[in-house]
Amino acid sequence: MENKRNCVYTDVTTNFMKENKDKESLFRQMFITRTHGFVDISKKRDFWRELSEEFDGVFKVGHTVSKDLERLILQIPYKQYMIEFSESDTHPLKIESTLKANRDFEFIISFEDSIEKLLKLLGQQDIEVGDKIFDDKYLIKEKNTHFIEHILSEECIKTILLKNNVFSFGCNYQKKDNTLRLSSLVSRTINSKDELSELFKLFCLTIDKMKELDLIK
Repeated sequence: MENKRNCVYTDVTTNFMKENKDKESLFRQMFITRTHGFVDISKKRDFWRELSEEFDGVFKVGHTVSKDLERLILQIPYKQYMIEFSESDTHPLKIESTLKANRDFEFIISFEDSIEKLLKLLGQQDIEVGDKIFDDKYLIKEKNTHFIEHILSEECIKTILLKNNVFSFGCNYQKKDNTLRLSSLVSRTINSKDELSELFKLFCLTIDKMKELDLIK
């Protein structure tokens, strides 16, 4: 088997090894990979395809040159926006949507690990939403503004994050093209169309809230 770090996908033009080059924001650790090693995602093809058909999306399967690794890509339109899902045998489920911005807005919701909990005990403050289960599990940070409380006032958003073991969800402002990149990394245990559909709903609800707050065009 070729070195997995040097894989080149030929079946689709998207290069899934491309890293986010915009490291300047406070959310640059958002996509730290918490993968559980190799997972055979070929078993997930059918329900990814079913979700694509249900919402008029586009589903693609990519392989390495040697055909030993696979990547799934699913693009689903929502209103004037596009939401993209991707997962490979060696990388966890990632979801992204690029939105035209009305202002600089950034936040990150991530699992609280032991270091983060220690920092909180030492006085580093994060945002709490008044839900003990949610506040105990997630660390919430926001840059400059106070919109995240309004977004999380939608109870379904918090429920989906908790239920599906989403360990990173946030928004990153891209100054060069004045866009907001809404992104998430999710547990490797998403194994049904219903679970994947809930994550699609998470993005739809969040986009609607951001539109309501006039954060996006």
